[in-house]
Amino acid sequence: MAMRQKARSASAGAWFKESGDGWEAVCSSDGQANGGFIIAHFEGPDAKANREFMQAANPNVVLALLDELERKDKEKSELKSYYEGVIADGSKRIAELEARTVTVKLPTTFWYEHDDLTRELAVLSKRQVKKALKEAFDAAGINLTVEG
Repeated sequence: MAMRQKARSASAGAWFKESGDGWEAVCSSDGQANGGFIIAHFEGPDAKANREFMQAANPNVVLALLDELERKDKEKSELKSYYEGVIADGSKRIAELEARTVTVKLPTTFWYEHDDLTRELAVLSKRQVKKALKEAFDAAGINLTVEG
């Protein structure tokens, strides 16, 4: 806020160049304040570059930069709020999905007797298990891909 007040207090209007032998200056065109008077005086090897910078960084430019900075800060704050909401919604959805329980009723076993085995084995058909899983997951709204 201090920079905005300083820019508003500075000489208004266009700032223009004045120069002489070995010096450069920035003057204000505002007849109400420093009209025609030197605002900044520069000498030395960098006088021209310093004067061009000072002339370009006049109060109107500083105020425009401050306005843009405030706009960007507001936009950043709005985006932050939006994405915090998206993250919260996503976290809630993940928690809901992780808390979900799916009950699968497996098909009944059948007995398999093989000549090489000394006992009978209870066996579940792989196809029947896949079918039971798919039906249970479909009913719960969960996509299931079975490989192999």
